[in-house]
Amino acid sequence: MTNDASQHKDTTLKGTPDVGPVFDFNTWIASQPETVIPINDLQQETEPRPPEGSDFTPKGSFQPETETPETEYFTQAIFNNLPDTLKNGCSILTDRIEKEVFLVGALGVISGLLPNVRGFYDTRYYSTNLYCYVLARYGSGKGALSLSYLLGAVVHRRKKEQYQQALTVYKADLARYKKELKTFQADKKGLIEEPAEPAEPPLTVLFIPANNSRTGAFELLNNNEGRGIIFETEGDTLADSVKQDYGNYSDGLRKAFHHESITYYRRTGKEYCEIENPEMSVVLSSTFDQLLNLMPTAENGLFSRFLFYNLTPNPNFKNVFDSGKSSYPAHFGRIGEQLAEIYDHLVSLAEPLTIRLTPDQEGRFIRLFQHWKDEIREFVSEDLDGSVNRLGLIAFRIAMMFTTLRAFDTGAITDMLTCSDLDFDNALKIVEMLKRHVLRLYNQIPKPKKSQDTNKFLTKSEQLEKARKLYSQGKNYAEIAADVLGDAKRKGTIWKWLNA
Repeated sequence: MTNDASQHKDTTLKGTPDVGPVFDFNTWIASQPETVIPINDLQQETEPRPPEGSDFTPKGSFQPETETPETEYFTQAIFNNLPDTLKNGCSILTDRIEKEVFLVGALGVISGLLPNVRGFYDTRYYSTNLYCYVLARYGSGKGALSLSYLLGAVVHRRKKEQYQQALTVYKADLARYKKELKTFQADKKGLIEEPAEPAEPPLTVLFIPANNSRTGAFELLNNNEGRGIIFETEGDTLADSVKQDYGNYSDGLRKAFHHESITYYRRTGKEYCEIENPEMSVVLSSTFDQLLNLMPTAENGLFSRFLFYNLTPNPNFKNVFDSGKSSYPAHFGRIGEQLAEIYDHLVSLAEPLTIRLTPDQEGRFIRLFQHWKDEIREFVSEDLDGSVNRLGLIAFRIAMMFTTLRAFDTGAITDMLTCSDLDFDNALKIVEMLKRHVLRLYNQIPKPKKSQDTNKFLTKSEQLEKARKLYSQGKNYAEIAADVLGDAKRKGTIWKWLNA
């Protein structure tokens, strides 16, 4: 064996400590439309290609987006094939970036507006909840995200009004109680029954403030039957809250993504509280620097749970006097009213709606994500395994969301809904686009230094065994030396070991 380090797979990114990729990442990601798994490999049977310009592929045959060389943009077909509720929101927006930002935010907000909707995925039932993150430079046009907030504003306002009404009743009951209590305490003969103190109503909201303590946020979530949305256009706000309660707040967010129980202690009432099946959605926006305050590295558990969108700055100064945009608040308010009706219907259900895929869709889903996992492991890093796995869950949740909205569009609401090929394909196309954003972000985010302390206690034979294993995985001599010996410059020692 005579290969030197430069001849042995120097183009792989796997295992490279503390440095950027050693291959041209931009070239690789731009080439992805040609490397995505062929359509015939995603299906049991070969299907004819659709006519030129068609928005829909027969029998739901997922194909990668190749309509534009700008491969990180959503194609028009994605917008055309959305359920009406979402399509109507996007159609009024004329700027491409505004449409994309709105859509990402809308996915996050609507995912928190569909209670009692579930689908079986990997051993358990999941709801539609998503964590979405829009990354943008200061003042670069993420204002469309605020329009997605309007989709949930009606439900949020109604919940607050219901709380205020309950609070008014409570205050009247409390005043009456205090009078009756005085009468009871003045009764020396014990003829008057002690009055019952009224219970203060819990604060009910849809949107949970991000500038909140862990206990405060989860108490609001608990007040709303375990459901809520954190919506914040300045990611630093949540980052500051997480820092104050780090290890607890962050842990709760990670658990909520999978509907795992969250526990907290309420000091005022000295109560141990548990939210058994939290259904939380999150929509955040910030600059890249602010993101690092919340997720310092890609190995942070929150990173793999978010769907990221990197906003491309618009070099043009937009028309800030466009009178057509004055209708936006009313337009999105009407969509919010429609979503409030859907929300009210779903909340009233005795049993949840169940969403399922067809057997063909399930097969293509597994093959596609296995391909993506293999591809990213080979060309990027095994560290992204968690992100790919959770992209699968995210894609399934988007498909569930589209299926539910489509059922309300058509009035075909039953207790068991099957995802159409149109909605299945569109969910995958959206995730394929946003997968690229995740990969770019991973390429930019700092990589943690890997501790070499464990190698200090290895015997020479154990070090040699580890070196051989790493070599078989495709790492070069410098990478192996850095991992096993703690010094990439000792690659000559590794070469001698492996060529002895």
